[in-house]
Amino acid sequence: MSSRRLRVGLIGAGDISRYHLAAWRKLPDVDVVAICDRDKARAAARAASADIGAVHHDAAEMFECEALDAVDIATTRDSHVELCLLAADRGVDILCQKPLAPSLGEARSLIAEIDGRVRLMVHENRRFAPHFQVIREWIDAGLLGTFRQVVMTTYRSSLIKTSDGSRPGVLRAAYYAEEPRLLIGEALIHQLDVLRFLLGPLDVVAARELHTEPDLPGETVASLLLEARDSGAPVVLAGSYVAPGFAGSGNAGAALGAQTADRLDIAGSDSSVVMNDSRIELRGRYERDEPVDYSASYQHCFDAAIAHFVERLRSGGPFDTSPEDNVGTLELVEAAYRLAGRP
Repeated sequence: MSSRRLRVGLIGAGDISRYHLAAWRKLPDVDVVAICDRDKARAAARAASADIGAVHHDAAEMFECEALDAVDIATTRDSHVELCLLAADRGVDILCQKPLAPSLGEARSLIAEIDGRVRLMVHENRRFAPHFQVIREWIDAGLLGTFRQVVMTTYRSSLIKTSDGSRPGVLRAAYYAEEPRLLIGEALIHQLDVLRFLLGPLDVVAARELHTEPDLPGETVASLLLEARDSGAPVVLAGSYVAPGFAGSGNAGAALGAQTADRLDIAGSDSSVVMNDSRIELRGRYERDEPVDYSASYQHCFDAAIAHFVERLRSGGPFDTSPEDNVGTLELVEAAYRLAGRP
């Protein structure tokens, strides 16, 4: 792609779209020229807030009316396949919110159907967080040695009912109320991708889930036991969105009672990584200590992922979160549900 200004359309005007738009606005020679959402009021409000001139309520109409170079699909998973194919049929490059498709099989079929007709990147942005990038640098520099054991936890309170009976997580993402694949498929998919990014290929050995909220169809607690394929190191990933006391502070989700920080411990043969709510440390043979601003890092994930998409469009280089790479994460999600006894 040439260095001319890039014309982008955004599909989806939900809460997450504001982080997408903030990232797009920081890039030179890029214009978000149109926004599309089936909810007319929501689309109009988001367009007005970002000074976007064209508003559509049907994606096919947007592609017909606008001369787009790329589309940013920021909708729920059930619409991803249809929207990606609409874009591919019109030769428009695609940045698609994770997961690429509702299931592993559908993702594989979509990749085969697009088959190089356009560029496609999955917006799986957690690995772009500066603290995970630093940990990856430590690993690449050989400071940890061989992986011996890894534990990662993600605790939030965002699906606990408040005094008025609402759930902060559902207020932010209404589709949570109807999502049967909730904690693993919608939330821990981020952590699975990060663990793959840091450790390399993984296999799920065992998985358990817990359905604690009768009025929600999806699981809210899960524990996964994985194994790093190259080192054989055991890897534990545990999460809960109904953990009291984990409302958090000083981060993007604080107002909604959502703790956005993870806890990560990687024990190596030479040094260990300890990541907590405020910093990342390297302990042992090599020592490092860096503070982490999780509030700033949340937006940074969007900034870095979208900047990466544009840079690779212009350079022709491969995407770090290519569809083929995302399949590796979806394989872990499918294995986890299968081993937990869920379809």
